[in-house]
Amino acid sequence: MNLEEYTVVSSTGEYTRDVWYLPSEQKPRKICLFLDGEYYVNQMDAPAKLIALQREGLIPPVVCLFVSHLNGEARHDDYTCNERYSRFIAEDLIAWVRNRNSGIAANECLIGGLSLSGLQAAYTAIIAHEIFMFTLCQSGSLWWNKEWLKSFVQSCPTRGDKFWISVGDQETDSRVVHPPTDLVQAVDQISAVERFVEVLKLKERTEHYHLFQGGHDPVCWKDEFSAALQWLLGPLSDEE
Repeated sequence: MNLEEYTVVSSTGEYTRDVWYLPSEQKPRKICLFLDGEYYVNQMDAPAKLIALQREGLIPPVVCLFVSHLNGEARHDDYTCNERYSRFIAEDLIAWVRNRNSGIAANECLIGGLSLSGLQAAYTAIIAHEIFMFTLCQSGSLWWNKEWLKSFVQSCPTRGDKFWISVGDQETDSRVVHPPTDLVQAVDQISAVERFVEVLKLKERTEHYHLFQGGHDPVCWKDEFSAALQWLLGPLSDEE
């Protein structure tokens, strides 16, 4: 597996992040960008799963970038509906990938994340809809800031984007404080996710809600990963 490691600096100089880059074995048709790269690479076997899906023709050829979260404090800042960080993703990181891969259509991009980075992935897809057509939100922390993203998306134009949104049937904790910055989770994960899904339905976005058996656990996210990518990206079509 040809997983390459780089460091990318934002055009503003604000962000310096390590990334893992997975080239496509064929001419890529889509870009997949995953936040919390440490989890996807080290705990969820995502690169190998992506290679297998492509070789079996279950998804089109894709080129992938897994972005490091750096550390706990940066993670809490980057992944709480941070518009500056979203610009870094949508402008700098996607441009970095495009410079290495020509011919990918402008909006043929997927963004994925889990837990807090699932929140940021959904936010980024909403504000950069011209780039990200596909969103993977695994146990997204949609409880953040009194479910702010739910209210935000209600004011956004209707789009035809695709969202895979999942949560575990054991994610029932509420009134939780999350270190290192003491983020307060007032409501349980399931309730916040389900309310967000209902708003997506009203906005006529294509969504797949997956309530899996388990808790807030990379093992569960790993188990659903291949099915989620197939639903979001679909098989290689005759035109491709």
